[in-house]
Formats: sequence, C-alpha cells, structure tokens
Amino acid sequence: MRLYYHPVSSINFHTKEISVKIVYYGPGLCGKTTSLHTIYNSLPEDRRPQLVSLATEVDRTIFFDFLPVTAYRIRDFIVRLQLYTVPGQVFYNATRKLVLNGVDGILFVLDSQTGMKDSNLESMQNLEDNLAELGLETSRVPMVLQYNKRDLSDIFTIEEMESLYNRNGLPAFSSIATRGDGLLEALKSISQMVVNDLVHKGLGRQLTQPASDTPTSTATSVNTDTTTIGAAPRSVEEAVSRAAVPTEHRSSIGLWPVGDIEPLGAQIEAALRTANWQNVILAIEQLVQLQARKWAASEGLNKEDPFTHFLLMRGIAPARYRALWEASKALRAGQTVGRAEAMSALVLALETLW
Repeated sequence: MRLYYHPVSSINFHTKEISVKIVYYGPGLCGKTTSLHTIYNSLPEDRRPQLVSLATEVDRTIFFDFLPVTAYRIRDFIVRLQLYTVPGQVFYNATRKLVLNGVDGILFVLDSQTGMKDSNLESMQNLEDNLAELGLETSRVPMVLQYNKRDLSDIFTIEEMESLYNRNGLPAFSSIATRGDGLLEALKSISQMVVNDLVHKGLGRQLTQPASDTPTSTATSVNTDTTTIGAAPRSVEEAVSRAAVPTEHRSSIGLWPVGDIEPLGAQIEAALRTANWQNVILAIEQLVQLQARKWAASEGLNKEDPFTHFLLMRGIAPARYRALWEASKALRAGQTVGRAEAMSALVLALETLW
C-alpha cells in the first residue's frame, strides 16, 4: 500500500473556506471515537454534517470519523475543521500513517487509568515515529493533550499525568468523553493553535486570488511550508502534471490503465475534446466510484458506499473530493459547470489511478 503525504491546507476561493485537518490520536479504547461522537451529537440537528465511520470485527473505527465543523476566520475566509480518529491497535499502524497525511493539528487522547501507562507511552512514541516518516517533527505540529476517563477510580492524578506524559508543557485538558466534559475546551484550544500556526506560516498574506482566475467552486490548495497557492488547472496537460501521472502516460491519450477503466476514460477524453464539461464531471464520478468499489472488494469491506474511505486511503485532499460532490450536485439540480470544475475533477480522477 502506497503512503501519501500532502503538507497543505486546502482553500476554496468560491466558498471562502480553508479546510484544516485535526487528528485524534491515542491508544486503543482511550476515548477518541467517543469524543467525536459526543461532540457530533452536541451539534444542532440542522447543522450536523455527515459523520463517516468504518467498523470491523476488531476495531470500532478502522481509520476515521469525519466531522467538519465551521469555526474561526483568517481574513474573510472561514476555517472548516475536519476531525479524524485513528485506530489504536498496533496492527493498524499503516492506517494510522494514512490518516496522518496532511495533518494540521493533533489532539492526543490519554487514558487516565494507571494500568494504561505503557499503552499511552507506546502510542506517543508511535505518533512521533509516524510523523518522522512523513517528514514532520512532533515539536512543530500543533498538539493538545486530553486526559480522559477522569470519572474512573484507579487513575493517575493530574500532577502524575503531567509528569508522565507532558514534559514539553503542551496545553492539557481533563475530560470525561462519555459526558462531554472538557471536550469542547480541548477542541477549541487545538483549533486556535492550528489557526495561529497557519497565520504564523504566512497564510493570511497569501489569501488573495490571482486576478486572472475567475472564482469557481473549484477547491485549490496552499502549501503552508512554501506559502504558494496552486490555482485550478487550466488544461489537460496541467491536470496530468498536477496529479503526478507517470511520464509514460503524460499524453492525453492512453492515460487510463488497461481494463474496465478504459471505456470511462474514453468518455472523459471525448468530453474534454468537445469541452462538454458536464459529461466530464459525470464520467469522472462514475470512474471514481468504480475504483472505490474495486478497492472495497479487494480489502474485503462490505460497504455499499466506500467512496469517502477510498479517497482518504488514496491521500486525496478532502476539499478536492468535496468539490466533485458539489459539481455533481449542481448538475443534478440543473445548474451548469465550467472548465475549472472539470479540470479539478480530472486531477482527482488521475490521483485515484496513479
């Protein structure tokens, strides 16, 4: 399985949104998933987004819960928080690395029980190792600690927790995830740290769309390491380059692997040649869904709609596949889409293949 790392925060100039990724990390059964479910259930029903989870026989969430929450602003852009959990069991380490792709902040959940000391320390070391493999230093990623299960009897005191787990002086919060105590305080703290970190990296100075770009619903991205903004691709060649397609497939013809993908690829190319942007979007949606079903079958997953999970495992930026959903929804509502939406969707399709 290939691992991907995208050190970017996604920007959508049309909706004026910046999407940042916060990962709940920690040992198995420490309260990560419970924390997200409790936060999710506290939201007004009319404002609840879709919460996606994938359960197996051995772990309640194999790789993530997805919960976008709108909060904060950088200039006139709203910051959308995307919250993920990772599986705690050690045999899911490859999945933990995938979930860490493109992380902007970490909320580390620790089990306060005295018998969980070794598991907590092992998970903290595992986080440091996985971040190092992704080219990140733990000290440079915004992080907050959440001391969970404070309602149980055989637990360390806060002073002992601090001595054992917080030698770097990170913000720390006591919590009881089942009741919701301390959860919003911890989330608010890590959210503010992530926003401050983005501003410190110069994001606020970069939120000016190039004059030559017409605002569309296409999601673009900013690299917070180099503070450069990538606009939507304007041609097939640029989309191919953006998706890092292998050199031997760089022509617009022959981009598609041999097999059941080829007919859909031919439809996409025909639509591109005639500038039929609506058909480009619809064919790409079919292609990605086909890829998702094939992936689910290969992984032995019995899911009717593995679309989101497949794109996460491929390392696709959430803002990009949200843009595809928005374009598809617009078409079904009788609206039109343009070149920018089609080219952004083409990048997504190629990223799922290569």
